Amino acid sequence: MPADYLLSVDLGTSHTVAVLVWPDGRTRPLLFDGSPVMPSAVFLDPGGTLHVGRDAERLALTAPERFEPNPKQRIGDRTILLGDREVPVTGALAAILARVARAAIESVGHLPNTVLTCPAAWSEQRRATLHDAAAQAGYRPVKILTEPVAAAHYYTTRLSHPMQPGQALAVFDFGGGTLDIAVLERRRDGSFGVLADGGLPDLGGLDFDAALVAHIGDTVKQREPDIWKRLEHPSGASELRNRRELWEEVRAAKEMLSRSSVAPVTVPDMAQSLHLTRGELDQISRPLLSRAVGETQRVLGLTGRRPDQLAGLFLVGGSSRMPMVSKMLHEGLGFAPTVLEQPELPVSEGAALALAGAAPLTPPAPVPSPPPSPTAPIAHTSPPTQSGSLPPVTPGTDETVMLRRGGSEPTKRKIPPKWIAIAAAVVVLAVVLPIGWWWLTNPYKQQPFDSELKPVGEATALATEGNDNIYAVRVWDDKAVFAYTTASDDPSGEELHVRAIDTNTGEALWDKDTVVKGDGWKKGGTSFDFFVSEDLIAFGREAVAAEGSEFPYYFLDWKDGELRNTVTSTGAEAKRSGEYLVIAPLGGNTFDVYDGDGESVTSWGVGNVEEGVTVSSWDLVGTSDDLKEPSLPANGNGRAWAVTSDNVLHVYDIESGEPIAEKEVETIDDQYFAWDDLMYVAVDKETGYELNVYDMEGDLSTFDTEFMKSETEAPDRVRACGETLVCVREPVTGATDVFTWQVYDADKEEVVHAFDDGEYRHIEPLGNRLMVEKYEGDDVRTQIYDKGFDTVGNDLGDDNFRPIDGGSALTWPNSAFSASTGKVIGLGRDGTRTSLHTGLEVYGCDASDTRLACFTLDGMQVYSFRDA
Repeated sequence: MPADYLLSVDLGTSHTVAVLVWPDGRTRPLLFDGSPVMPSAVFLDPGGTLHVGRDAERLALTAPERFEPNPKQRIGDRTILLGDREVPVTGALAAILARVARAAIESVGHLPNTVLTCPAAWSEQRRATLHDAAAQAGYRPVKILTEPVAAAHYYTTRLSHPMQPGQALAVFDFGGGTLDIAVLERRRDGSFGVLADGGLPDLGGLDFDAALVAHIGDTVKQREPDIWKRLEHPSGASELRNRRELWEEVRAAKEMLSRSSVAPVTVPDMAQSLHLTRGELDQISRPLLSRAVGETQRVLGLTGRRPDQLAGLFLVGGSSRMPMVSKMLHEGLGFAPTVLEQPELPVSEGAALALAGAAPLTPPAPVPSPPPSPTAPIAHTSPPTQSGSLPPVTPGTDETVMLRRGGSEPTKRKIPPKWIAIAAAVVVLAVVLPIGWWWLTNPYKQQPFDSELKPVGEATALATEGNDNIYAVRVWDDKAVFAYTTASDDPSGEELHVRAIDTNTGEALWDKDTVVKGDGWKKGGTSFDFFVSEDLIAFGREAVAAEGSEFPYYFLDWKDGELRNTVTSTGAEAKRSGEYLVIAPLGGNTFDVYDGDGESVTSWGVGNVEEGVTVSSWDLVGTSDDLKEPSLPANGNGRAWAVTSDNVLHVYDIESGEPIAEKEVETIDDQYFAWDDLMYVAVDKETGYELNVYDMEGDLSTFDTEFMKSETEAPDRVRACGETLVCVREPVTGATDVFTWQVYDADKEEVVHAFDDGEYRHIEPLGNRLMVEKYEGDDVRTQIYDKGFDTVGNDLGDDNFRPIDGGSALTWPNSAFSASTGKVIGLGRDGTRTSLHTGLEVYGCDASDTRLACFTLDGMQVYSFRDA
């Protein structure tokens, strides 16, 4: 039996987490019912069997008196009363450890040597209880490591925060039942010693739950006093069950408020649900957290060190997830703490790292089977070929690439000789310098994030405090442009203020705001038209009745903010293509193109208004090059398409206005999307729909046709999700914002994957990988998939990630017209996440690959999360 596996178990007050260290040094969490976090709960059935985890929670609804949600909290008692029987605390803990042991055996075939964790302040008697529980569960003699020491090892090893000998780290362990605080010093041999410890044994997540239940109770007592009386003083199994359901509802609402501003609470026997808001949670939490901050300051004071002399403040334990925790600690200590998306996990993995030695920085995803024998040979693989690169060809005058017909003759695409020469050179270099060349030319390299979000300079104040509800930000390279409105008594309308900021210094690029007066700035639910590129700042507003039916568009100078030009157009929609602004006439027929100075470049007509033939839909032809630099997109390949009311598809060159192709392919009722000179059209059929693909370079000849059998509604969107991938979105009947997705590959000319095994929301390309949002109950989680549609890393309890380069993405608080508080998280293409900020309050943001620019309470602020 191999002895070089290691199991680490953190048996917490509310949850238990276990990590396996494999013979090759990698760490993987054990999964319990598909989750790395198992409730530390026990239930005694009438037959005398102890059930644990989620099984115990489910059974608790049948007999609440037989349930104990937090047996570790009873460590000072000898027994726990479950129903009509007294169960030794050691036995309850042994049942939890036995469940962990079964999961470990299922994974690696035996029970490895084990390390358990405990609070630093636990006495020898309590540690002996843990030893006895492990022995009862069938473990060999275990080692015990204190929780703050384990957390410190995670902080320095897994999070890559090096600490020199003599430096100190504060660990704030906020669990379900208690708060434990310790300050540790790094020793010369790499170990950690506790300089001071403390905490609050009567403050934990359960106390917040109790305060929230009391708050809900005040409302219930006013509306339904009899219901509250039964919930407050239950007299039977049914009323005990209702009381437990209420506590579970409140706990779920508290967790939801770490992601949302409002959370529903269903009160048993009440017809109408109640709601908790983030503001209510913050108000209730503040006095409790004030005690936590004070205790942290007290423990730190025992060491004789100031907060700014710490190497860091690391938050662990499930209750640390509440945004108000890090916010108040930041306020009280003067620097931002480090907190993870799942703060329950670091202690267990840190203990494993401490005993097993450093592991790779990126843990692989959990799998149920053991790895190969450590003596097995290691396979060396060649670096991956860059997806989308030209195939090796023999130089010549002209080469043709045969493309799929879909029922018609093959389409031949000409490759110019210069591209043949370039392709040949690439092949030669790739053979001579395979690894270096691939890395230098790989557009999807993953760049590391900093450990925290840092302000760049001071915030630039807004012109007045009477700002209205447009807050638009655009970042381009090393510059950011902010736009907001202010109320005005001037009869010419309210004022739009625009200001540019240098994102490297945080300083304003212009001496003052550029102010444009007028009404109709597209607020109150519609988007604000705001276009930015290297030489373009342009924005438009709705037509006002007094001004006729024309829409004004304004062009500013990047250097000083001066108004370059104002143009009017009957076009109600505009898009940026490179350095040009394209204005289109839905219901009309003239396209207008302007440069950064607001000067006309060209215009062209489509259809015939007099004959009633007008533009029904239009867009730019997208390009896969934008996947490589999503924060600096070209926004297409310089072409635009339009479908007119006579069902004819038109393709034009934007700069010259010359037509490229024109043909009736489908109808105006179908879904059109253009990507890399292929036009995709989803056509609804009786038992599904067709995805018809047309070649723009081949006079819109048929490239491929795929029939999708589907029982859902007709597809409502087609979008790019990779270099050669296009995703078709199918709404789920009877659901809101819930979809299934079909993935088509133009290289393979077939549907290669379907996301239809659950309830999905959004799909976003991340370089040559996918970020897929899937519902789990009311939550939305994000999972990365590689090109083979295998999952990469664990799924994340966050959504709305936006690509910022070819290998990473960012999410931040987002609210169109009001303040929003939330997390800023960096995501790598390998699934690793970096928590940059947990309580950022903003009105709107935009990001480059190194900077985040936001409207904050203090004004226009730039933040850094990487070196520029």
